[in-house]
Amino acid sequence: MNELNNNFYSHDISVVNTFVRKVLLNMVVGLLITLIVPVYCTLFNPTLLFEMQKYIKFILIGQVALVLLLSFSLNNISTIAARSMFYLYAFTNGIVLSGITFIFDIRAILYALAITITLFIVTAIYGYFTTEDLTKYSRFLMGGLITIILVSILNIFLKMPLIYWGITVIGVVIFSALIAYDINRIKNIAINNYNNESLDKIGIIGALNLYLDFINLFLYLLRLVSRKK
Repeated sequence: MNELNNNFYSHDISVVNTFVRKVLLNMVVGLLITLIVPVYCTLFNPTLLFEMQKYIKFILIGQVALVLLLSFSLNNISTIAARSMFYLYAFTNGIVLSGITFIFDIRAILYALAITITLFIVTAIYGYFTTEDLTKYSRFLMGGLITIILVSILNIFLKMPLIYWGITVIGVVIFSALIAYDINRIKNIAINNYNNESLDKIGIIGALNLYLDFINLFLYLLRLVSRKK
């Protein structure tokens, strides 16, 4: 009997680990796609970088539409289609983020990226291995996220440096916590879901969430360490 339980437990752990690896792999591929665009434009085709900024509003609208389409049509599309839509979003985000090379020093960008990678690894490890169910903190995290968005919009008009830096620090804390939260939630989804097709598509949304956590954490850290051109 104990041997059967051990085999079942090992199988469960194997399924969870495989699923989490797939999610992280999709996220990393998305980040690499995003990275390739500004690197190519900055190093090899600066003219294209300037040209793309003319259409940035249309790209942003397209991004929102793409995320909504992916979220609401998930049950009606294939895993390949869902993954393709995520990668397309990552590509368009590369176009959007190419603009930061006009604003921030390249050393600040690389420094912020290194810190982001380190923080992501640390918080992801915590989120995966903790025995605590972090989903109970979802209301606090969502509340904090909505708050920094609303206050950031308000500060566009107020232009108060104290609010700017306060929101920046809170943003780093919120998105660091969201990484642990999302990894923990992804692990729990794998434990409680055994439909491979459904699990794979849910994994794409999980990869998108982690991707957005990473990007936003990077942008807030960049604001902290930046030296503007």
